[in-house]
Amino acid sequence: MKTLENTSSIPSPHKSTPEDYDPAILGGGTGSTIAAWTFAGQGQRVAVVERKYIGGSCPNIACLPSKNIIHSAKVASYVRRRTEFGITPEPFTIDMAAVLNRKRSMVSSLNNVYLDDYRNTGTEFMLGFHTFGQERRPQKGETHDPY
Repeated sequence: MKTLENTSSIPSPHKSTPEDYDPAILGGGTGSTIAAWTFAGQGQRVAVVERKYIGGSCPNIACLPSKNIIHSAKVASYVRRRTEFGITPEPFTIDMAAVLNRKRSMVSSLNNVYLDDYRNTGTEFMLGFHTFGQERRPQKGETHDPY
């Protein structure tokens, strides 16, 4: 899972601020990314600012990684019940390091898909904490994570 500060999906010839964009969208979840890609497809200069995770929490720490690990558990359950399916019994073990590596590989692949989609649509992706300040303009937030 990529959470490096200052990760940007497209190289910028000058240092951009969120004020330089038509919409600057706070939060990089599914709804935000689809909106950003739609706006970019209409020719607008778009930035998505996400506090921590490329693609939001679902593909990184919530929905998809959980389902990945649950699938491994289901497969282990089937193997444990193999005699019910006519498969001869042999001892087996679960390699949790391999299960977690499989999940990490999936998350990394999804991060790359998101970054490629940002690049391909011309949407700039920025990791960092921002808020809407006066005049409803995005501002760089505190250096610590408030969550």
